[in-house]
Amino acid sequence: MDGRTREIITLQCGHYANFVGTHLWNIQESTFSYEKCPAQIIPKEINNDVLFREGRTLQGEETYTPRLVCLDLKGSLNTLRAEGILYDLKAEEDVHWGGDITLHKSSPAHKNQFLADLEAQDEYYLQGEPRVEDDEDNLSTPDMDTSEVNADDPKDDDPPSLKHYHLDDDVHVWSDYLRSHLHPKSVSIIKEYSHDSSVGGFDLFTQGQNVFSRKDVSDEIEDRIHFFVEECDHLQGFQVYLDFCDGFSGLGCGILQGLGDEYHGKGIFAAGVAPAVFDDENPLLDSYRILNSVLSFSRLVTHSSFFVPLSLASTLWRKVGPPLSFPHLIYKPSMSYHTSAILASILDTATLPLRTVDSSVTLSMMTDALGARGRKIGSLHTNYPLSFHSSSTLADTLGGSMLPCQPLMPHFGQEIIAPFSQSVVLRGTPLDRVKRPPQPDLNLYHQCYDEEEMLRNYLLSNYPRTLSSGRCVQQPCKTTAPFPHLFNAEVNRDGFLFDEERKKEQGVESIPLMTSLQSSPAVKNLLSCLLTEARKLDIHKFHGYLEEGLEEDEYKEHLNDLEQLIPCYLTELEKEVNDDDDDDEDD
Repeated sequence: MDGRTREIITLQCGHYANFVGTHLWNIQESTFSYEKCPAQIIPKEINNDVLFREGRTLQGEETYTPRLVCLDLKGSLNTLRAEGILYDLKAEEDVHWGGDITLHKSSPAHKNQFLADLEAQDEYYLQGEPRVEDDEDNLSTPDMDTSEVNADDPKDDDPPSLKHYHLDDDVHVWSDYLRSHLHPKSVSIIKEYSHDSSVGGFDLFTQGQNVFSRKDVSDEIEDRIHFFVEECDHLQGFQVYLDFCDGFSGLGCGILQGLGDEYHGKGIFAAGVAPAVFDDENPLLDSYRILNSVLSFSRLVTHSSFFVPLSLASTLWRKVGPPLSFPHLIYKPSMSYHTSAILASILDTATLPLRTVDSSVTLSMMTDALGARGRKIGSLHTNYPLSFHSSSTLADTLGGSMLPCQPLMPHFGQEIIAPFSQSVVLRGTPLDRVKRPPQPDLNLYHQCYDEEEMLRNYLLSNYPRTLSSGRCVQQPCKTTAPFPHLFNAEVNRDGFLFDEERKKEQGVESIPLMTSLQSSPAVKNLLSCLLTEARKLDIHKFHGYLEEGLEEDEYKEHLNDLEQLIPCYLTELEKEVNDDDDDDEDD
């Protein structure tokens, strides 16, 4: 690698996408060290400059904020100010009016305990006091639970990330647990629609499409993107998280088309996200979800380098299926705060090859390899957390039965099929837990030189016909506050399985994790299910789409585009069967 930072700009389009993105930034910032002279020198693995930018406030204070543009609706921010606080001069405006003035002052929105503690810490820091944060260099604190405040805990001066919080009842929007500061150019609000409005919802792809077609909206979004692009020395591309079930699907696809036109050749990784449970089971909204998925999937394939649909719902169209189950989790599927935390930690891990210090992998290289032969829709799989017993080693774990990987793509199906290609990331194995000292009767993985060689052998053994790349990162995935409390009692504070149950007052601070970003034959099942439901709908009955500009021929064209993708995901055996059937018909 040439040592240059290859920057990536992130876009978050939609309320649930912002839930996911907020956890992403929290996870990454939880690994930052603000100590100028850390007690221990640990080699740096992650280049945070890929996603974060350095800057200065007008007062000369150094800042470190995500290279981010996020979009949401009016009323979605709660206590967060769209312009942030880093560049606030706190100067009152002069009032040029000679008559009487009546001042109406509204009460500020309530801040939960986490945000209040975070604000107090920021004020302390901005007054010139040293900032202390938890980091892998100074984890000498006692076990802390990440989900509930302990009123009896005397350590009130601990940073928020080390305190006990119970935020399940206090998180209503994504900014209720946002740990990172955002740049004034980051947050863009669509004022024509309101969040959680009972009338005039932002439900249709075409609504979002028409919002972006307005010059004032598209110019503002492009201006924000340009701001971050112009700061980059070696921009490698964009990662885009968008809601594909509502109006943000159309808005996001409009932005993606503009990115493809203006930044041709740059990689664009798109993750379409959807909640595991929808509040309203209205059949009309079910139909909207199908139509929005057809229109967005077709465009996402065209305008991104690689697209991954993600949800913890097993099925999404016509009827939302039961949520996915994980053997060591006790999450609440109806809470976006919970489900987005799972998706975010998996996405953070899967994209690590783009951010490791010594990696030469670029966004374009990764997406081109996975999206080869027209397979531009992929899937994401995980072992969450990695089934790693506290008394065993990585060699023991890999040498056992094939690790179960949960697919996060709805309509994946039950059949286990080897992928065409995959990018696998293994993180969080301590150096002293890689393998045992030499002794008889140990499996072959104990003979490997390091964990990278173990992972390569594991992939060759279990996926002999798959084009696989593997990456190992020692740093675990941080799950300190405000990450929700998701893990059952058999997971200890370091994320490993333990014979004794974890104490109720203790929490899980980090977890080992394994992810696989795949080009999988199972995508054809996703497409077939979507097309089957979409063809049952008469587009003429959905006047909102037609009134917003969608034409019947255009809709049919999108259906045909998706149908033409299915042959790309046929295995060699399926192709042979199809060829035999064609020969029989000719005879």
